[in-house]
Amino acid sequence: MPGMSETRQRIRAIEQTRQITRAMHLISSVKLKKAMERYEKNAFYIDWTRSIIKDILLHLGEVDHPFLKHRSGDRTAYLVIAGDKGMAGAFNANILNLALRHITQTQERFVFTVGHMASQFFNRRNIMVDVEFLHTAQNPQLFNARQIAEVFIDLYEQNLIDRVYILYTHMVSAMRQRPRVLKLLSLELSDFEDVRTEQGNFGALEYDPDPATVFETLVPQYIIGAVYATLVQSYASEQSSRMRAMDEATKNADEMIERLQQEYRRARQAAVTEEMIEVIGGTNAVRRADGRI
Repeated sequence: MPGMSETRQRIRAIEQTRQITRAMHLISSVKLKKAMERYEKNAFYIDWTRSIIKDILLHLGEVDHPFLKHRSGDRTAYLVIAGDKGMAGAFNANILNLALRHITQTQERFVFTVGHMASQFFNRRNIMVDVEFLHTAQNPQLFNARQIAEVFIDLYEQNLIDRVYILYTHMVSAMRQRPRVLKLLSLELSDFEDVRTEQGNFGALEYDPDPATVFETLVPQYIIGAVYATLVQSYASEQSSRMRAMDEATKNADEMIERLQQEYRRARQAAVTEEMIEVIGGTNAVRRADGRI
């Protein structure tokens, strides 16, 4: 059993660690609240945009757009969104392992990353990262999403890539997230199966000046909005995962401190008892020497 001095040092060290984990939990909870506000605002826009796109694809099949044309090539671009930091439970590991499974199945691939953890992950596995979008994971903004989306739109329009996927952590709820693969380009009706159109509420929709023009304007905005949605959801998921991880770490620290305090009390009691025994033994020895016992 360690001595009292060593036990006191361990208690102080764990108390300092507990202060850090507790502070990180509070910081992540504040960031999560702000991220959820962004997510809820963006979710309304994305849902509305997807419903309009689905309505056009469903009822106006004559719309001709390069983003609708299926390409038989295998040139695939992947945008992998992770965090800049660890200490967030399995957040980074889950999305990066999912991305690795998808990427290694494609021969002609282009890898784009958001977050230092993603870049380091692929570099350790000798998978070349073509572009790193820096300073984005910790504070996703709309202009970041626009820059990323414009890169993919330009590459697609120049016929340099055949399809685009985003691999990110989807925000199911504030306490539940899961890795997901989102097909960004090309667009197909099957990509919108989960979308409810507005036609049932308002009857047949009319587009001014015409559906093709509306689609031409709406699709780039949808792509930007979709990229922004994945950035925000990944950021919110990271904060939620880190908040739970730090809460668990704080509870573990509390348990360790309690156990060490018990050990310290037992060691102290044993030391006091030993001192009493020594004092009593010494007193008895003196009495025997004096012939009193």
